[in-house]
Amino acid sequence: MTGTLAVYQKELASYFRSPIAYYVVAVFLLGTGYFFLYNVFLTGETTMAATFQNMGILLVTLVPVISMRLFSAEFSAGTAELLLTLPLEPWQIVVAKYLGAVTILVLMTAATVVDLVPLYLFGTPETTTILAGYVGFVLLGMACLALGLFFSTLTHNQIVAALITAAVLLGLWFVGHLQSFQRSDALRGLFGYLSFAQHFTDFIQGLVRTEAVAFYLVVAAIALTLSAGYLQWRR
Repeated sequence: MTGTLAVYQKELASYFRSPIAYYVVAVFLLGTGYFFLYNVFLTGETTMAATFQNMGILLVTLVPVISMRLFSAEFSAGTAELLLTLPLEPWQIVVAKYLGAVTILVLMTAATVVDLVPLYLFGTPETTTILAGYVGFVLLGMACLALGLFFSTLTHNQIVAALITAAVLLGLWFVGHLQSFQRSDALRGLFGYLSFAQHFTDFIQGLVRTEAVAFYLVVAAIALTLSAGYLQWRR
């Protein structure tokens, strides 16, 4: 456990020693602030539904920047061999690095709470719906980060890792649109189930469904398991 904590602390510190964390957080907060102001003050919407939807798309585009360096940077710098020789199981290393990225996600999410101040001052939003939206947002981010971490283990190039992650995440976000082109009920159901956006919509509407929670957690678990397995093979 001590070794895992040490890797986690190193990972978190490395984010803040580089401009990556500051860039991602700044872009995310500026984007979220803009969407919130536009949706609330220009369109007159008194809920966070549209803002959450925009936050989800923004997250999908920014996650590759957060996750691309998790293992690719270790490989390119030649420190991966040292990391893999530590008295830790590959899954412990994966979990430690993953938790470092999730911590950045949680900090980003917590910083958006400031947007709720004017919403509560000038309106009467449903707190339970907002909480459900935030739960869904964090789960979405956890699944995306796990996939990004997996692709980061497959290449030494951070840019390649980011591009692959972005392509896969955008595909999973928009795959639900393929439902309208399918005649088969099975395919329509499959595309709908694989859609990150459709599951996230449930949370935005205030529905914390077991199926949606399980979907994001299973995606994250599968990606982390594959990452640990690949590192074990490399070792």
